[in-house]
Formats: sequence, C-alpha cells, structure tokens
Amino acid sequence: MVDGGKHGRTKRLSRMRRRWSAAVLLMLLLALFASGCAAGGSPSTVAYVGDTQITQRQLDDALSGVQSTLGPDQQVSPSAVVSVLIHGVIAQQIAAEQGVTVTDAQRNALVNGSNLAPLLSVPAAKTVAYDIADQQLVARQVGPEVYLKGVQDIPVELNPRFGVLDPAQKTIIDGQSSSLSVPAST
Repeated sequence: MVDGGKHGRTKRLSRMRRRWSAAVLLMLLLALFASGCAAGGSPSTVAYVGDTQITQRQLDDALSGVQSTLGPDQQVSPSAVVSVLIHGVIAQQIAAEQGVTVTDAQRNALVNGSNLAPLLSVPAAKTVAYDIADQQLVARQVGPEVYLKGVQDIPVELNPRFGVLDPAQKTIIDGQSSSLSVPAST
C-alpha cells in the first residue's frame, strides 16, 4: 500500500491551507461588505431616503449656500442641513404617494414670509429653503397624521459618519455617534 509518503501529506496540507486561506479571505470580504461605510458603502453618499440618494456633493453645495447667507460669526450645523435634505426628500416622496403637488410659488410665498427669505437669493441655499417649505406644505395638504406616518414608513439609511438617526423622526440625534471606536482618555 502506497500513501504518497511525506510528499503526499505536504500536498494535502498545502491544499488545506489554500482552502482555509480562501475561506478566511471570503469571510473578511463578506464582513467588510456587510459593514460597509453605510448608505450603500460609498463615502460620497450621505444618506438614502427610500431609493433616493443624497450625495456629499449635494450636502457640500447646500452647506456652502446657506453659509453664504449668514454673518461672519454665524455657522450652520452640517447635521441640521443633512436632516433638512432628508426631510425634503421624504416630503417629496409623501407628496408623490398622496398625489399632492407643491409649486415654486407656494414655496416662495411660505419662505418669503419667514426668516429664511435670504436663502431664496442663493441657488444652493434655495434648495434648503424649498426642502423646509415642502415639509410644511405637504403636511398641510395631507394632514399631520398622514404626514407623520409617511415619515415613519419611508426608510432612511444614514452614513454613520454623520451620526445616529432617530428611526421615528428621521432626524440626526446630536451628541451620539455610530462609530465603533472609543475616544482615548486624556
């Protein structure tokens, strides 16, 4: 009886190591894919609201636009703008589901009568003003109960680098992080 001797065992061990390495590599790739960078695994994605993507570029433009309307000692919170962008998309989706139309004239009338009026003169800031207006206008037309149910029903996936999202209200919870790292003590 011939078993291949030492050479045969070495080949089997080598094959087992390759299979083990391939299995470990596959598990690492699956873990990496599953954890991702959230929001589709893309760092250029701020959030997904239903099937609608909010990009880093959209956020940067909105932040820059709003900031340009503020005084030199004022600043806008990125998390506040992210929440507005998310709720703007939610309002648009609820409006579409409910057959509601919101016009620019309605948006302008609402915003012009508020402290947000300066946002209308800056194109990048105007989108933020319109997102805020859409929330109010759609909620008025469909009723608060229908609107709040729509907010709760529409799935939102926030990139964890922007914080933690309240699942019911779809707003960023200040002071919380979804990071797995722990700050070093000083």
